[in-house]
Amino acid sequence: MEFGRDADTGGQTRYILELVRSLSEYAEVDRIDLVTRLIDDKVVHESYSLAREPLTEKASIVRLPCGGRKYIRKEMLWPHLAEFTDRLIHYIRSQNRIPDFVHGHYADAAYVANGISGLFGIPLLFTGHSLGKNKLSFLESTGMSEEKAHQRYSIRTRITAEESALAQADLVIASTNYEKDELYGFYDNHELPRYSVIPPGVDLEKFFPYYYYEIQNSEISEETKQAHFRTRRELERFLFDPQKPLILTLCRPDARKNIDTLIDVYGRDKELQAMANLAVYAGIRDDISTMEESEQQVLTDILLAMDKYDLYGRMAIPKYHRPDQDVPEMYRIAALSQGVFVSASFLETFGLTFIEASSCGLPFVATRKGGPVDIEANCQSGILADVENVDEIGSAIKKLLTDQKFWSQCSTNGINNTRSVYTWEHHCDTYIKELETLRGTGIGSSFVIENNNQKIGKVIHKLDEFLITDIDDTLLGDPAAVKPFLDYMKSQSSSLGFGVATGRDIDSARKVLEENGIDNVLFYISSVGSEIYYKDDSSPDEGWASHIEKKWKPESIRDVLSTLPFLSLQTSSQAQRKCKISYNLVDNYRMKDVIPVIHKELTARKLSYHLIHSHNSMVDVLPYRASKGKAIRYLSHKWNIPPHKIYTSGNSGNDADMLTGSIRGIVVGNHEPELDALKNRKLIYFSKQEYAAAIVDGLTYWKKKGVTKL
Repeated sequence: MEFGRDADTGGQTRYILELVRSLSEYAEVDRIDLVTRLIDDKVVHESYSLAREPLTEKASIVRLPCGGRKYIRKEMLWPHLAEFTDRLIHYIRSQNRIPDFVHGHYADAAYVANGISGLFGIPLLFTGHSLGKNKLSFLESTGMSEEKAHQRYSIRTRITAEESALAQADLVIASTNYEKDELYGFYDNHELPRYSVIPPGVDLEKFFPYYYYEIQNSEISEETKQAHFRTRRELERFLFDPQKPLILTLCRPDARKNIDTLIDVYGRDKELQAMANLAVYAGIRDDISTMEESEQQVLTDILLAMDKYDLYGRMAIPKYHRPDQDVPEMYRIAALSQGVFVSASFLETFGLTFIEASSCGLPFVATRKGGPVDIEANCQSGILADVENVDEIGSAIKKLLTDQKFWSQCSTNGINNTRSVYTWEHHCDTYIKELETLRGTGIGSSFVIENNNQKIGKVIHKLDEFLITDIDDTLLGDPAAVKPFLDYMKSQSSSLGFGVATGRDIDSARKVLEENGIDNVLFYISSVGSEIYYKDDSSPDEGWASHIEKKWKPESIRDVLSTLPFLSLQTSSQAQRKCKISYNLVDNYRMKDVIPVIHKELTARKLSYHLIHSHNSMVDVLPYRASKGKAIRYLSHKWNIPPHKIYTSGNSGNDADMLTGSIRGIVVGNHEPELDALKNRKLIYFSKQEYAAAIVDGLTYWKKKGVTKL
C-alpha cells in the first residue's frame, strides 16, 4: 500500500487495512472482503491490479474494475460507481453466501454500500472519515465558490451520498464525539441513524517506543533497523546539524493541512531555527509538475516558503519514503532527538498521526478543533493550540523543546495511554458487540423471514433459473390462461424466478399485472428495455441507466425526426421517457419503406441510437445500448445468471433480440409475422398454443429437453 502517495491514500487507508486485519483475528468473524477498485496503471504499484490479494487467512482485498483500468482520483469516480456496484453484485452472486453486513468507508463507498444493503437486505454501517460539508465550508473560506468546488471535487454529489447514507445506515461509526456531534450535525439526516464512537487503534508492533533502540535486548527486526537507518540518512542529506531536535510534520499535500503556516512559524523565528530542524513529509512525489493541480500548489508553496526564509540546511522535505516501514521511524528519530510532532491542520476529524506519534513517545502540537481534543484528553501527550495564531503555535513548540521534564511526561503519557485507549483490540471488541446488537435487535431488512418481503438480492441468490416474458399479447390476452400459468410458476417458485420485459412504462406495467392478479414479479424491464426496476422498488436500476446514457442525445434525435412526414410523436406521457422516444407511423406509409429513411437521417447527424419497430405501426428510438434483449443480458451479467438459465417469451418484433443468443426463447402461437424469421433456430421454441398457455408449454418443453450450456 502506497500510504501518502496522494489524496486517496491517507490515514483512512491505513485505518481500514488495520481494522480488517484485526477483525479477522476474531472467532466471531468468518470472512472479510475488503472491496476496492482494480487499477492497472504504471503510476501506482503493480499489486493494485491483482483481482484478489490475501491479507490474512480470513481477509482479502477484492478488486473490481470500473471506469477502465487507469488511476482516477476519487472525486472523479462518481460516474463509474453504478458500474462498480453492478460488479460487486455479480461478485456476491458468484460466492456461496451473502455477506451479513456491509460497511461503507468514505462517501463513495457509502454510495455503493447503500445499494448493496438495499438489494440484499443486509445492515449498513457507515464511516465518513472526512465529510463533504466540512470540506465545502473550508473551500468557501478560501474564496472558492460552491460551483467551482463541485466541478473540482463533485462536492454536491458527495454530500448527497452522505445524506443518503445517514438516512439508510443502521449504524454510523465515528472516531470522536466532535465528529458525531459537530461534523455530522451539519447534515439534514444527522438524527436518523444510531451512532457509536469507536476511536481507531494503532499497530503497537510497528509503532513501538523510541527508547527500544537504546535497550540491547529489545527484539527489533533487521527490516525495521534498515528503515531507521535509511530514514535518518535521508534526513541528514538536508541538514547542516542533524543532531538538533527535530520538528516533524507528516501529511498529504492538502491545503487543509496548513503546512505553509508551520513553515511561516519556523521561518520567522530565528530562535526556533537555532533550537531545532524542521522536517516536512508531504506525501510522495516524482515530478511536482505531473501531480494534481491542488497538490502541485501545496508543494510549490512549501518550496517557495523554504526559499523565502532561506531554510536550506535547516529544513528537510524528502521526496520519497516507504510509508509502511519508514513512518514509524520518522516518529522515533524525532523522539530520539527530543523533538516534537506538529500538525497545523485547521481541523482533524480524528488525527491518526497523533496517536502514532504518541505511541512512539513523540509529543505533539495540534489544533484545538476535532479529534486531537479527544486524543489530548485521553493521552495527555501534547499541547493544543490555535493554528491560526502563529505565535501560539511557536510557543507550544518551544515549550516542548525547552522543558525537558514536561517533554518526558508527555512522552511517557503517550506511550502508556495509547496502549490503554487506542488499540485495535479495544476498537474491534466494541465493533463486534455492535454487530451482535444489530443482529440481535433485527435491525436491517436481512432479518425479514417472510419470503414475499425478502429483499431482491436474497431472493435471486436462492434461485437457479429465470423466466422473463413480454406482457401484452404474450403473458396477457387470454384471461383463462393466466391462472394455470400462475399455478405453474408457484410449483416452480423454489428455483424459477419471474420477470417481465415490456413496452409499457413501469406504472402501467405494474398496474395491468396487478389487475390480472400477477404479483410475483422480480424484474421489470420497461419502456422497451430502456428502464429496469425491481420488485417493490420505485427507483430504476442506476447501473443500467448509467450504462445506456452514453452518447444519448434525445433532443437532437427529436429535431431530426420532427422533419419526417411519416412519423407522429406519441402524445402519451407514458410513451415518452428519459431514454425512449416513441412515434406512430402515419397512415398510408409502410414500415419497410420508412425504416431506411430514419436510419439515413439519424446516421447523417452522427447520432447513436437503437431503432425498434413493431406491429407495423410503432417506432421507438432508444440509446444504442438499450433494448429488451440487452437489458436481459445486463441483468444476466450483473446478477451472475448464466444466459442458458434464462427463458424468454414474446410475440412481436420488439421482442426479437431477447429471444436470441444463448437464452432459451419461447414464441407464442399468436405471434406477429415479423418473428417468423426466427423459425428453425435451435434455441427458440415456437409454441402452437397462445398467450400464457404458450409460455407454460415452452417452459415444459425446455425443461423436458434439458438445459445445458452451449
